[in-house]
Amino acid sequence: MKKIIKYISLAVILLTTASCNDFLTVTPQDSLTTDNYYNSESKIRANTATLYGSVWWDFHSQFMWLAGDQMAGDLYYTYDQEGQFFFFSYNNGNAYITRGWKGLFRVVSYANSVINDMPPAATNVSQEVINRAVAEGRFVRAVAYYYLTEYWGEVPIIENSTEKIVSGDLFVPKNTRKSCYEFMIRDLEYAANTLPDKDAQLGRATKWAAKAMLAKVHLTYAASAVGNSAVYGDATTHFTKAKELCTEIIEKSGRTLDADYQNLFTVEGNNASESLFAIQCQTGTYGGGNSRNANFSRSSVIADQTWGAGKGPTLDLQKAFDQQKDVRRRWTYMKQNDKYPMLNKVNGGYTYNNFVEADNENPNEILAHIKKYVIGKASDTDNKVGLNQDAANNIHIIRLADVYLMYGEAVLGASASTSDAKALEYFNAVHSDRAGLTEATSLTFESILKERRLEFAFEALRWLDIKRYYYRNPSAALALLNSQKRELIYVLKDGYSSAEDKNNNSNYEEFEPAAGFVRVYDSQMYLPIPAEALTGNPRFKEDAVDYTFND
Repeated sequence: MKKIIKYISLAVILLTTASCNDFLTVTPQDSLTTDNYYNSESKIRANTATLYGSVWWDFHSQFMWLAGDQMAGDLYYTYDQEGQFFFFSYNNGNAYITRGWKGLFRVVSYANSVINDMPPAATNVSQEVINRAVAEGRFVRAVAYYYLTEYWGEVPIIENSTEKIVSGDLFVPKNTRKSCYEFMIRDLEYAANTLPDKDAQLGRATKWAAKAMLAKVHLTYAASAVGNSAVYGDATTHFTKAKELCTEIIEKSGRTLDADYQNLFTVEGNNASESLFAIQCQTGTYGGGNSRNANFSRSSVIADQTWGAGKGPTLDLQKAFDQQKDVRRRWTYMKQNDKYPMLNKVNGGYTYNNFVEADNENPNEILAHIKKYVIGKASDTDNKVGLNQDAANNIHIIRLADVYLMYGEAVLGASASTSDAKALEYFNAVHSDRAGLTEATSLTFESILKERRLEFAFEALRWLDIKRYYYRNPSAALALLNSQKRELIYVLKDGYSSAEDKNNNSNYEEFEPAAGFVRVYDSQMYLPIPAEALTGNPRFKEDAVDYTFND
């Protein structure tokens, strides 16, 4: 028992005390004794609770949207190392790439401790309790590996962190992307077969969360097979499995789409019916909450902490929205004359203007700022926003709308288009019934990709969707990225300079950079392994190998 605790400490596993929801306030493992370690269901639950909150901080605080939204050409921001994601000018010394890599492997270490170290240490608890905890760990581990694989491609599979430390086998090779998908599928199948339909503590993983992530992994595997059947085999098997999983979730989970789109990104919308899995957030500690409210907020009129003045939707994303019909637009980004009664409540609400001299609000280069996940000040939210970049609105990983749209993608398969009735019904539930757009009568991969862009803008899914397109058709995906003109900005026309002029968007014109636009190449579709990881493990410079599964 003492050895187990020693190696948990060595792996820096399960030692945090604060997370992102009430059920995530836990006792650090190093304060426990061998006599009371894992000796009750409540203590096991307290430790699995660490999988849902602050352990994700290094991933979600910046890297998640830098890689997921900026690289995809949806989020305009050009400053320093953060801006390198926008320009694809990063190298393996980029601090945010390093944080993302280390942060995701930190999640893996936490999950591995639950999976491997908890069962032999548990006493006076049922096997069912142990199995459920292991399933939570395997679910979270699979989610972390999904991000690792999609961003870096070939990464090392670590099934047992403690075992590696004990054996001294710390120099591990990279494993192939195919092996990583198979690893995720194994974890998610176990989780789907073991986790309950629902949990008394909202926010914990359920079988439906596991099935949703499993569907996404199968879709990604299928897309890889479409583009390279020699390595990934027949795509049909994976498309079929993804369709079956999506069908089961939609028809049997009892989950429903939220009729009020903006509610999804508020504290009140935490763990609502549409949410299948989200990083759980609360105020009170640095690393325990949602930093997007601070990172995306335009000014101190809106939030108590603000770093979002230079950020906003690219012109390419703005042009993708139907400005008159799509109800999601206003809750995705703010532009001239938009009104938000839930912000700046003390002054009767917030009206967006490009320029308000008294409030030190100036037009940014794209004449718009992000609204999604921005919930305001402590005074606007009953103190659900703190001063540690810790807003209490959860961060979505996967929600039911994703499943509805994945269904159409699975039915489409490798075909050019589909008019399948069920696929259209589920697609239009998102596209038409909720967003207010004209019903689609047929679907293509490109139309699904666009709908996903609009539905999930600034939720860090766009790059992952583009990657599936890239696996299917590399040249088409690169053409899409290279057609964006992502550096396109607005400038005032000659002769216009007054405050009134600045608040009339017709007085601006588009401006193209003299050096031309960013070009994206095959070599940039995966991030480089951080320099310090390469220095620490020389085997990362070797070719990736298939993983040997021990069953």
